[in-house]
Amino acid sequence: MSFRHSMPVVPLSTYLDPPSSSFARRLIHIVTPYGISILGLACAILLVVDIVGNNWELNDFVGNARHHFTPLLNTHSIHDLERDFTFPHLASAAAISMVGRFMIESTLVQVHDSGSEYYALTMSSYVVTSAANDICGQLVDTYPVRPHNALVGTIRLGNLQDNVSFIRGNTFTHLFGNTATSPEAPPGTNASTLDSMGYIPARVSLDMRLTTAIPIPLPGTPMSQRFHTNVTMYRFFSKAFCSGCHPGTELGMDTCAIEYSFDDTTNAVTVHHSAANYGESVHTLAMVFMRRLGPVVGLYIRAACVVLAFAAYAASQKSARWTDSTTLTTWKQRCIHVIAPPVHRHVNHAFDLMYFCFNSDVFVFLYSIAILLDEDVAMVYARVVTRWYTSSAYETWMELRLLALAFRWLWLNLAILKLLKFLCNMVASSRYNGSNFLMGWLTFSSTGWVYLTVVALALRTPFIEHGNSIRVDVSSTTEDLDTLFVEFEHSWYLRGLPSVLFLMVGNLVVVLLLDHVSNRGWWRLLARNSLARQLMYNSTSILCEMKHVGIVDSKYSSTLTIQVSTLCTLQWFLTSHLVRFGLPEEPSLLRRLSSIASVKKGARHSTGATSDKGSMPAQRTPQTNATTGIPSTTAIVDATNTDHDHVPPDNEELFLVAQDHEGNVLAYDSCKREVLAAAMDGKVALGVALRIQ
Repeated sequence: MSFRHSMPVVPLSTYLDPPSSSFARRLIHIVTPYGISILGLACAILLVVDIVGNNWELNDFVGNARHHFTPLLNTHSIHDLERDFTFPHLASAAAISMVGRFMIESTLVQVHDSGSEYYALTMSSYVVTSAANDICGQLVDTYPVRPHNALVGTIRLGNLQDNVSFIRGNTFTHLFGNTATSPEAPPGTNASTLDSMGYIPARVSLDMRLTTAIPIPLPGTPMSQRFHTNVTMYRFFSKAFCSGCHPGTELGMDTCAIEYSFDDTTNAVTVHHSAANYGESVHTLAMVFMRRLGPVVGLYIRAACVVLAFAAYAASQKSARWTDSTTLTTWKQRCIHVIAPPVHRHVNHAFDLMYFCFNSDVFVFLYSIAILLDEDVAMVYARVVTRWYTSSAYETWMELRLLALAFRWLWLNLAILKLLKFLCNMVASSRYNGSNFLMGWLTFSSTGWVYLTVVALALRTPFIEHGNSIRVDVSSTTEDLDTLFVEFEHSWYLRGLPSVLFLMVGNLVVVLLLDHVSNRGWWRLLARNSLARQLMYNSTSILCEMKHVGIVDSKYSSTLTIQVSTLCTLQWFLTSHLVRFGLPEEPSLLRRLSSIASVKKGARHSTGATSDKGSMPAQRTPQTNATTGIPSTTAIVDATNTDHDHVPPDNEELFLVAQDHEGNVLAYDSCKREVLAAAMDGKVALGVALRIQ
């Protein structure tokens, strides 16, 4: 995904007249919303790609990876393996460690699994274009010819290499320390020397190569005579990130051009040269993972999240009704209200789909849990594919799948931000809404700024690879690997996570700072409005984007003009998809609002009734909650107490949005009377716009 276009310096979805003197700013004002819409569509596509393309159950069900099992289909033990293939003396099962033999046995179990315990996942195919993707060289060695090979006139080659990978430093020590500049250990260095140089064991691996049969030259053939042929080589590369753990196995199939000779004196075949045919050879790639419960559960959660997002978004487009907290008394009612609230048949565009996906607590935390459950497969899958795809031609489908794997971490970013907001409210001693200034800095002005946080996520795999770039493999030919072990907390991926998390949080902080500094005038306006304060300071909302509203500044506050249908939808979102903190508004704001009412005309004074058009609720007796300071009313709307001769308030009526101590989102008029659901429904039917102070 390209991030070459800079994000706007003002909230895009907000109605603000651009300066007429600046053509560039007017152009940005007009064009950028379309760019944000395109990015939103791209994000929605990536969500679907992640569900379909990175669906391990579907990938395994198709079964395209299982052709890599061909050379081992009739092999059930190490004894069978040594019978079917010929290995060099120092690259045979007898020469490797106990962990290496365990990995061979694990590979055989994976091959013969019925499909219930392991995933066999295809990873596409890649043309070998350079030495970076040429793995044929491991076949260069001397292979003894056994009597039955001489009898049939062919030999199938096998080669085993088991290693413990030692790694020094991480990305940050490479950038800010000396782990990248200090002398590196040469190949063949033993473990004790590596330990003294700061290297730590991070991975145990076994690389097994098996070929199809090649002809054995006739006896008496001169040793100097070289033979050339193409041979199919299968790769079984088992990797574990702690000693004794069940390994995952990278599968591969290549065509190698080999040059070999036969010595009938020693009865051995020597492969002198082995390489891929650049531009012609194709490496097919697959991977075997253990089928754990986490990825399975994670898949269903991700699918449920996507259904939730589309269902709730569709409901929001029809204008949700004003939520009365007394109607949501059971868990069943609250759950239904999340995705299927009562709606008006009025089209509404309070927010778009990605706003919902980025800001809903339900979606963000469920999707984050699903990502974490699936990450043990996804992280390895992304790294293995990236290693081969980087040196290959562009492939649209694989590019989308890799982008989707990186993009899913965006929700971890957002979950961290929401948790910070929640913890900030928990530890702070704020009495009133808006008094904790830090809460406002943990909020984005629009979804456009959220997209900028994806930059660091796209670098996740290269970031980890750079941290693991200073490494040395210790093989069984160097020393006894049974004396070495790998600890999980120091393993290949886990050791790089602190650096990745620091990068994520750092990128998040930088984007938030840019947003608030470049839009500081806009944020000052929002902080002086009661509706915006509910999103900025009084809930876990991390987006304060309100579409199709106008906002103007005044001496003591800012006034926001918003359609009632949009206000009702935002109230539903606050009530059902966010955690509200229940902080009251400052008493001075309430006094100022009521003072405005005292100077209005007589027609604007409360008469204790509502109009026949539902413009205002019935008269109530305002009271103040002793704990929260939130005004409350004890009177109940009486449908019979209606004055049909009452004059509706004019367009200058001001309203206030606040929360009670239970976190219920309420609206009050300038006389501090609560506006009830019935009145709101009437206003929606009339298409009324309210002025929120």
